[in-house]
Amino acid sequence: MSANYWTSSQRLHWLLTKETLAERRKGLEDIFDPGKLQTIKALNPWHVRVYLHTLIHLLGQNLSIRQRILATAEVYLTRFHTKVPFGEINPYLVVATAVYVACKVEEHPQHIRTITSEARSLWPDYISHDPTKIAECEFYLIEELGTYLVIFHPYKSLMQISDAMARSNAQITMAPEEIQVTWSMINDSYITDLHLLNPPHIVAMACIYMTVVLRSHIMRMTMPSEAVKSRIEAFMTFFGESNVDLEQTIDCVQEMISLYVNWDTYSEKQCRVEIAKVIT
Repeated sequence: MSANYWTSSQRLHWLLTKETLAERRKGLEDIFDPGKLQTIKALNPWHVRVYLHTLIHLLGQNLSIRQRILATAEVYLTRFHTKVPFGEINPYLVVATAVYVACKVEEHPQHIRTITSEARSLWPDYISHDPTKIAECEFYLIEELGTYLVIFHPYKSLMQISDAMARSNAQITMAPEEIQVTWSMINDSYITDLHLLNPPHIVAMACIYMTVVLRSHIMRMTMPSEAVKSRIEAFMTFFGESNVDLEQTIDCVQEMISLYVNWDTYSEKQCRVEIAKVIT
């Protein structure tokens, strides 16, 4: 197990470029016959990702699983679907399996029968009572991930950067509610491809930027506009001196904004029906 991100399999084997990711996904389309491919292309990919995110969190909530474990499961799922197209295998089974494997890797193991039972209680039409189905899917999942299972997350980077901000300038010390908002944004970031394309600290900085700069209008309700402007300027000075890649960070911000725009049009019921057409 690598002691840090820079020497990890996450960076060495699973840090992709946008071009490589697009090529992989384009190649997956050749697996399907034209009829099924048309049905899959009719799906809004953002809505599918939001739906899978809700499935993971619903199962995690029922099992009282920590957020970090669910985040690991979401990275597994995103990686898996760069190798195996959505619709080729039962997504409910893959979700349950990803959570099961993440629990083991994050040293919070759940018995396979417990995972099977909870998943079946949530999705009885798609999950068998037979736990060997998850065991079989586990081997398939791990094989497609190349056995690279250790994940580094932005949560630690968030706390490190917020501490550095406070030391640099008291004016940009993040309030507890700002930390919480940023933490929630990081949770949402797992719906996107950001964790295939960026190091954890870039994702953390992008979410901090969104909290401090893009949500600054909320602060204007309790602070004079000049104070808010001064705080943003102080943050941008810190950002510039931090040597964090600005272009990558802005790309992350734009991806998060795209997520929230598409999330506004998301209907869980409609997405569930459309996905059922693909997997039946």
